[in-house]
Amino acid sequence: MNIKHELQSFFKDFMTDLEGEISKSSPYEAFLDEYLKYFEFPSSPIYVEFYRPNLNVHVDAYSYDEDNNELYLFILELDEFLEIPEDITMTTLKEIANKAKRFFVQYNGITVDPSHPVNDLVSLLKDEANNIERLNIIVVTNKYYRTNKPIELTIKNVPTDVEIWDIDRLFQLISSQEETSTIVINFKEEFDQSFSLMKVPQLISTSECTQDQKSFDCYIGFIPAKLLAKAYDKWGPKLVERNVRSFLQARGATNKGIRDTLKDEEEKELFVVYNNGISSVARTGSLINSTKESNVFNIDSLQGWQIVNGGQTTASIHKAYKDGINLDEVYVQTKLTILHTSDTESSMLAEEEMVSKISKYANTQNKINQSDLLANTRFMSSLEHHSRTVWIPSQDNRKAESKWYFERARGQYMVDLNRRNRGKEQTDFKKEFPKDLLLNKVDLAKNFMSWEGYPHVSSKGGEEAFKKFMDQNKVFWQYKKNGSNELEELVEFTAQMYKHNIARVIINRKVQNVVNTMGLKGYKANVVYYSTSMLNQLHGESINLDEVWNKQNLSDKWDVVIREIAQKTLEFLRDSAGEQNVTQWAKKEQCWKQYVTECKQQLKYIY
Repeated sequence: MNIKHELQSFFKDFMTDLEGEISKSSPYEAFLDEYLKYFEFPSSPIYVEFYRPNLNVHVDAYSYDEDNNELYLFILELDEFLEIPEDITMTTLKEIANKAKRFFVQYNGITVDPSHPVNDLVSLLKDEANNIERLNIIVVTNKYYRTNKPIELTIKNVPTDVEIWDIDRLFQLISSQEETSTIVINFKEEFDQSFSLMKVPQLISTSECTQDQKSFDCYIGFIPAKLLAKAYDKWGPKLVERNVRSFLQARGATNKGIRDTLKDEEEKELFVVYNNGISSVARTGSLINSTKESNVFNIDSLQGWQIVNGGQTTASIHKAYKDGINLDEVYVQTKLTILHTSDTESSMLAEEEMVSKISKYANTQNKINQSDLLANTRFMSSLEHHSRTVWIPSQDNRKAESKWYFERARGQYMVDLNRRNRGKEQTDFKKEFPKDLLLNKVDLAKNFMSWEGYPHVSSKGGEEAFKKFMDQNKVFWQYKKNGSNELEELVEFTAQMYKHNIARVIINRKVQNVVNTMGLKGYKANVVYYSTSMLNQLHGESINLDEVWNKQNLSDKWDVVIREIAQKTLEFLRDSAGEQNVTQWAKKEQCWKQYVTECKQQLKYIY
């Protein structure tokens, strides 16, 4: 099957899934949500849908990374009626991106209805304009950007990046995750160059090794920067699919330092001194001992080579290479681990755990998402295990046919689906794991925290909610020492506990569905989180999580209650924020405490 046909098939499936989601919200919001299932941002995007044709300005959503002072503006280019991927030109995409740029530059002169959700973005810009260090314009389209040329926009005093997420990029992201273990890079044949590393000796002989100790060999040394850049130029994101970061653009202070060092003729030779280098893994390869008396090996080829730490270093070096910077005298510190694993499930799990630990322990330069680092904890593995084994109770006295699908890694569902042959195998998979029962770890965390009375934490986005969620559930994954200084056994995460977690998700989704029917303008996510928390505050004792799981629904009798709570919640958030940005106000614990104090008594008698 050629790539063109595969892309068309993927496009058809994507649009079918999107059609099902559009019934639950606006077409463009559903479209953005579909893309957000596969890539993450430090702060969850807030949907605003603001378009002024007379001013030629347009923003559909935004998010602000407070830690790095980066603003993301999203524009959605969706054609609901396409049957096959249609090309979109660089000129068109630049015109679209320019609309977001104009909004950023002209926001002070734009008159906005105070009730419009974009008002929060305007307020944010007024408060943070002098602090914003980078603007990222994200154009999301279901069309095909065939040329894939970079789009350059400039704004005085604010570095600006334009990213295009077309249907082909999404397709590549998903398909590449399936192929990482089969990639074979022959450095000698493809790039007429190999590199040498020194094998780290084992402390015990092979005959004395346990099976686990035999499962890897470790090599250290350096790789020519130009060779690394060439490999990345050819294989791109496939080399970094198991890296813990979602984005690999050369941005941030660390990457600016990389570029500055590479540009400086006097400093570039010191790159190997300044930079921590890369950590990588591979399944096997051609590693030839240069001399019998030495531990030095020539690395001619590698299968399944993955850079699990140092992805941003790699991307920065590649950018310098593409910009014509001479890398001939530049070397990158390198650690390579050969994982001698088989295709058995237990072996693959062991491999995933080792990769996760390498990512965690090797990385000291930049921030890593906790949700990525903790994906392989026993708790997350238990959640995944129960989601693959616990059937949903049948509602019509027939045998159970479906299960929820919990994703430990974003995009895992599509990878799992695409490993199966098209036709009956994929149809059976979708029947067992329906797409609408797909749940990722950060959404699970936000749903859990909102039900448990932390809507302000859920409002902060997936990462903050996940950290708090993991802390709340640390008995299932984090060992601690008792009075005798001995490690205590972890608490077992049972199938019953799993069902209660899913019940919380079902309640959140029920609240969201009711809120969607109300046509509220703005702050929908915050309204859902706060309304869910208040529902538990008022009526938690009357809502049985076992019953919610068994029925896979919260009774419709609660709809009136939810509507009343949601309406009051929206009014409270707007009125109590005063001059503050409403979205930022909703993230504060003070907001939640004030909400309970002012609204709980008023809402007590609505049932």
